[in-house]
Amino acid sequence: MDRRILLASIAMLAAAPALAQSGGNQTTMQPGAASGSAAGARMSQANGQMSQAGMQHMQQTMQLGMTALETSRIAQQKAQNAELKQFAQFEVQEQTTLSEVLRSMMEPAATAATGASSGQASGNAGSGAMQMDAQSRGMIQKLQDIETGAEFDRQYLQGQIQVHQNLLQAQEQYLQSNPQNREHMNIAKMARTQIREHIALLQDMQQKMR
Repeated sequence: MDRRILLASIAMLAAAPALAQSGGNQTTMQPGAASGSAAGARMSQANGQMSQAGMQHMQQTMQLGMTALETSRIAQQKAQNAELKQFAQFEVQEQTTLSEVLRSMMEPAATAATGASSGQASGNAGSGAMQMDAQSRGMIQKLQDIETGAEFDRQYLQGQIQVHQNLLQAQEQYLQSNPQNREHMNIAKMARTQIREHIALLQDMQQKMR
Protein backbone atom coordinates (compact mmCIF):
# COMPACT_ATOMS: atom_id res chain seq x y z
CA MET A 1 0.00 0.00 0.00
CA ASP A 2 1.31 3.46 -0.89
CA ARG A 3 2.05 5.32 2.32
CA ARG A 4 0.50 8.55 1.07
CA ILE A 5 -2.75 6.66 0.44
CA LEU A 6 -2.54 5.22 3.96
CA LEU A 7 -2.18 8.66 5.54
CA ALA A 8 -5.15 9.97 3.55
CA SER A 9 -7.27 6.93 4.45
CA ILE A 10 -6.52 7.27 8.16
CA ALA A 11 -7.48 10.94 8.04
CA MET A 12 -10.79 10.08 6.33
CA LEU A 13 -11.57 7.43 8.93
CA ALA A 14 -10.82 9.92 11.68
CA ALA A 15 -13.38 12.35 10.24
CA ALA A 16 -16.15 9.74 10.08
CA PRO A 17 -16.91 9.49 13.83
CA ALA A 18 -17.13 13.28 14.15
CA LEU A 19 -19.57 13.51 11.24
CA ALA A 20 -21.67 10.67 12.63
CA GLN A 21 -21.73 12.26 16.07
CA SER A 22 -22.74 15.62 14.61
CA GLY A 23 -25.60 14.03 12.70
CA GLY A 24 -26.73 12.10 15.76
CA ASN A 25 -26.81 15.23 17.88
CA GLN A 26 -29.05 17.03 15.39
CA THR A 27 -31.53 14.17 15.50
CA THR A 28 -31.70 13.80 19.28
CA MET A 29 -32.09 17.55 19.84
CA GLN A 30 -35.47 17.61 18.08
CA PRO A 31 -38.28 18.20 20.64
CA GLY A 32 -40.78 15.43 21.23
CA ALA A 33 -38.69 12.75 19.55
CA ALA A 34 -38.98 10.16 22.31
CA SER A 35 -37.92 7.23 20.19
CA GLY A 36 -34.98 9.22 18.84
CA SER A 37 -33.93 10.10 22.39
CA ALA A 38 -34.09 6.47 23.43
CA ALA A 39 -32.00 5.46 20.46
CA GLY A 40 -29.54 8.23 21.26
CA ALA A 41 -29.27 7.00 24.85
CA ARG A 42 -28.59 3.47 23.69
CA MET A 43 -25.97 4.77 21.26
CA SER A 44 -24.33 6.85 23.99
CA GLN A 45 -24.21 3.82 26.29
CA ALA A 46 -22.73 1.65 23.53
CA ASN A 47 -20.13 4.31 22.76
CA GLY A 48 -19.15 4.45 26.42
CA GLN A 49 -18.69 0.68 26.56
CA MET A 50 -16.77 0.75 23.29
CA SER A 51 -14.45 3.48 24.45
CA GLN A 52 -13.57 1.57 27.61
CA ALA A 53 -12.92 -1.62 25.66
CA GLY A 54 -10.77 0.22 23.12
CA MET A 55 -8.87 2.43 25.56
CA GLN A 56 -6.16 -0.15 26.20
CA HIS A 57 -5.65 -0.63 22.47
CA MET A 58 -5.30 3.12 21.91
CA GLN A 59 -2.86 3.51 24.79
CA GLN A 60 -0.69 0.60 23.67
CA THR A 61 -0.68 1.76 20.06
CA MET A 62 0.22 5.33 21.00
CA GLN A 63 2.97 4.28 23.41
CA LEU A 64 4.58 1.87 20.95
CA GLY A 65 4.04 4.34 18.14
CA MET A 66 5.90 7.00 20.09
CA THR A 67 8.88 4.65 20.39
CA ALA A 68 8.84 4.05 16.63
CA LEU A 69 8.47 7.80 16.08
CA GLU A 70 11.31 8.94 18.33
CA THR A 71 13.77 6.31 17.13
CA SER A 72 12.88 7.14 13.52
CA ARG A 73 13.54 10.82 14.15
CA ILE A 74 17.04 9.88 15.26
CA ALA A 75 17.42 7.63 12.20
CA GLN A 76 16.49 10.50 9.89
CA GLN A 77 19.75 12.12 10.98
CA LYS A 78 22.00 9.13 11.59
CA ALA A 79 20.97 6.29 9.27
CA GLN A 80 23.59 5.46 6.66
CA ASN A 81 21.54 3.13 4.46
CA ALA A 82 19.45 5.20 2.01
CA GLU A 83 16.51 2.78 2.06
CA LEU A 84 16.49 2.75 5.84
CA LYS A 85 16.64 6.54 6.00
CA GLN A 86 13.64 6.75 3.67
CA PHE A 87 11.77 4.26 5.85
CA ALA A 88 12.48 6.44 8.89
CA GLN A 89 11.11 9.50 7.12
CA PHE A 90 7.81 7.83 6.25
CA GLU A 91 7.58 6.21 9.70
CA VAL A 92 7.70 9.64 11.34
CA GLN A 93 4.86 10.85 9.11
CA GLU A 94 2.70 7.77 9.68
CA GLN A 95 3.15 7.58 13.44
CA THR A 96 2.45 11.31 13.80
CA THR A 97 -0.80 10.96 11.83
CA LEU A 98 -1.91 7.80 13.64
CA SER A 99 -1.19 9.37 17.03
CA GLU A 100 -3.31 12.41 16.16
CA VAL A 101 -6.17 10.19 15.01
CA LEU A 102 -6.14 8.02 18.14
CA ARG A 103 -5.83 11.05 20.42
CA SER A 104 -8.86 12.69 18.76
CA MET A 105 -10.80 9.45 19.31
CA MET A 106 -9.61 9.01 22.89
CA GLU A 107 -10.67 12.42 24.22
CA PRO A 108 -14.40 12.31 23.31
CA ALA A 109 -14.54 8.59 24.07
CA ALA A 110 -13.29 9.15 27.61
CA THR A 111 -15.87 11.87 28.30
CA ALA A 112 -18.60 9.55 26.97
CA ALA A 113 -17.69 6.93 29.57
CA THR A 114 -19.52 7.72 32.90
CA GLY A 115 -18.85 10.32 35.59
CA ALA A 116 -15.74 11.84 37.09
CA SER A 117 -13.89 8.52 37.29
CA SER A 118 -14.08 8.30 33.52
CA GLY A 119 -12.74 11.83 33.22
CA GLN A 120 -9.84 10.89 35.46
CA ALA A 121 -9.17 7.84 33.28
CA SER A 122 -9.10 10.12 30.27
CA GLY A 123 -6.47 12.32 31.87
CA ASN A 124 -4.39 9.32 32.77
CA ALA A 125 -4.74 7.95 29.28
CA GLY A 126 -3.61 11.20 27.75
CA SER A 127 -0.57 11.50 29.99
CA GLY A 128 0.22 7.78 29.73
CA ALA A 129 0.24 8.00 25.96
CA MET A 130 3.11 10.48 26.25
CA GLN A 131 5.22 8.18 28.42
CA MET A 132 7.42 5.26 27.46
CA ASP A 133 8.56 2.26 29.45
CA ALA A 134 12.17 1.67 30.50
CA GLN A 135 12.84 -0.63 27.54
CA SER A 136 11.73 2.02 25.03
CA ARG A 137 13.73 4.75 26.76
CA GLY A 138 16.75 2.46 26.74
CA MET A 139 16.33 1.82 23.01
CA ILE A 140 16.23 5.54 22.30
CA GLN A 141 19.23 6.26 24.51
CA LYS A 142 21.23 3.50 22.85
CA LEU A 143 20.58 4.94 19.40
CA GLN A 144 21.50 8.41 20.59
CA ASP A 145 24.84 7.09 21.89
CA ILE A 146 25.79 5.24 18.68
CA GLU A 147 27.59 7.22 16.02
CA THR A 148 26.34 7.11 12.45
CA GLY A 149 27.27 4.03 10.45
CA ALA A 150 26.49 0.36 9.97
CA GLU A 151 26.14 -0.35 13.68
CA PHE A 152 23.48 2.33 14.06
CA ASP A 153 21.60 0.96 11.05
CA ARG A 154 21.60 -2.56 12.53
CA GLN A 155 20.40 -1.40 15.93
CA TYR A 156 17.67 0.85 14.51
CA LEU A 157 16.48 -1.89 12.18
CA GLN A 158 16.31 -4.49 14.94
CA GLY A 159 14.48 -2.07 17.21
CA GLN A 160 11.90 -1.27 14.53
CA ILE A 161 11.21 -4.96 13.95
CA GLN A 162 10.65 -5.44 17.68
CA VAL A 163 8.38 -2.39 18.02
CA HIS A 164 6.36 -3.33 14.93
CA GLN A 165 5.86 -6.88 16.20
CA ASN A 166 4.52 -5.44 19.45
CA LEU A 167 2.29 -3.05 17.49
CA LEU A 168 0.95 -5.95 15.45
CA GLN A 169 0.14 -7.87 18.61
CA ALA A 170 -1.77 -4.86 19.99
CA GLN A 171 -3.92 -4.67 16.84
CA GLU A 172 -4.59 -8.42 16.87
CA GLN A 173 -5.64 -8.38 20.51
CA TYR A 174 -8.07 -5.52 19.95
CA LEU A 175 -9.61 -7.05 16.82
CA GLN A 176 -10.07 -10.36 18.63
CA SER A 177 -11.97 -8.61 21.45
CA ASN A 178 -15.14 -8.28 19.32
CA PRO A 179 -14.99 -4.47 19.02
CA GLN A 180 -18.24 -2.59 18.42
CA ASN A 181 -16.89 0.73 17.14
CA ARG A 182 -16.67 0.41 13.36
CA GLU A 183 -14.34 3.37 12.77
CA HIS A 184 -11.95 2.25 15.51
CA MET A 185 -12.02 -1.30 14.15
CA ASN A 186 -11.30 -0.10 10.60
CA ILE A 187 -8.31 1.92 11.78
CA ALA A 188 -6.97 -1.12 13.65
CA LYS A 189 -7.42 -3.29 10.54
CA MET A 190 -5.68 -0.73 8.35
CA ALA A 191 -2.86 -0.39 10.88
CA ARG A 192 -2.52 -4.19 11.08
CA THR A 193 -2.15 -4.47 7.30
CA GLN A 194 0.45 -1.73 7.16
CA ILE A 195 2.38 -3.08 10.16
CA ARG A 196 2.62 -6.49 8.50
CA GLU A 197 3.99 -4.85 5.36
CA HIS A 198 6.48 -2.89 7.44
CA ILE A 199 7.72 -6.02 9.19
CA ALA A 200 8.23 -7.79 5.86
CA LEU A 201 10.08 -4.75 4.48
CA LEU A 202 12.26 -4.43 7.57
CA GLN A 203 13.12 -8.12 7.57
CA ASP A 204 14.01 -7.91 3.89
CA MET A 205 16.34 -4.97 4.59
CA GLN A 206 17.83 -6.89 7.48
CA GLN A 207 18.68 -9.81 5.20
CA LYS A 208 20.33 -7.47 2.69
CA MET A 209 22.46 -5.83 5.36
CA ARG A 210 23.89 -9.08 6.71
